[in-house]
Amino acid sequence: MENINFGPSADTPSHVLKIAPEAVAKLIKQAIAATVTPEIARSAVEGDAGALASFGRAIAVQEGHLLEAVIIALASTHPARLALTDLRLAVLPAAIEVIKRNRRTLYQGISLEAPPQTGATYHPDLVIADPRGRYALIIDVKRSLSGYLGGSKLLELQQRMTASGLILPDLLWRDHQRLAVETVGTAIIDGSKTSTDVSDGVWPLSRLDELLQIEGAARLAIESMEAFRDGIRKEWQTAIAAAVKGQRAAAETVAAEAHLSQPQTKEIAPRRRGRPPKARPSIQVGLLGPGLRPH
Repeated sequence: MENINFGPSADTPSHVLKIAPEAVAKLIKQAIAATVTPEIARSAVEGDAGALASFGRAIAVQEGHLLEAVIIALASTHPARLALTDLRLAVLPAAIEVIKRNRRTLYQGISLEAPPQTGATYHPDLVIADPRGRYALIIDVKRSLSGYLGGSKLLELQQRMTASGLILPDLLWRDHQRLAVETVGTAIIDGSKTSTDVSDGVWPLSRLDELLQIEGAARLAIESMEAFRDGIRKEWQTAIAAAVKGQRAAAETVAAEAHLSQPQTKEIAPRRRGRPPKARPSIQVGLLGPGLRPH
């Protein structure tokens, strides 16, 4: 068993990427649509704390799913290698003990019989097999390994991968049409890694050409992540604009309804100006009698 970078022509990709861009573009659109749903976007823009947290988690989850799907799509374009997914590899306790207690040189040539699917298992994101070169590569794809640092989680993951690699040759021979494998390697792809050092078995996206032996794989993988993030920003801006437009329309409706509900008072027409009224003659009041004038 070798940990990383094995097989002939590993430093010189033997296949030039030609087909994957269309498939990757479709994957990006699907990931954006699954991340920014109208309901989550509306609630998040309105300031709902739960919706904001859910939106942040959705971005991280969908980006991880997208990266895995992109790498599988890229690996599937190689004409001489098989990209296998949905494999369940047994993790034997005895294999873990062998790995923990011995140097790699003592167990890298061991191959164990693949048991029935019982007990602990490891589900790799991708297994690449090369029938002509008689080797296989177990790949685990991570959006980021930040949650694995500062503890034993990364080491435990690598041990599970190596232990499952001990039974992989027997499983491929038994369940995949007598596919013969003599060498098995493991590699973890970290989508956030910037260092190009792969001595620890962790690969950055910038070195995918070497790992997958496909020229152009690294560029397309990096561009797909950038396109996803750019798409999320645009959808978020669209959601904000829609929310602002809706708030304005609602405010205008409320104002119109308030105006209509106010009591309408009848306006009194101003008095028309003209000549002043004629003065009436003075009135005298006194005792009256027949033929007498008031006095």
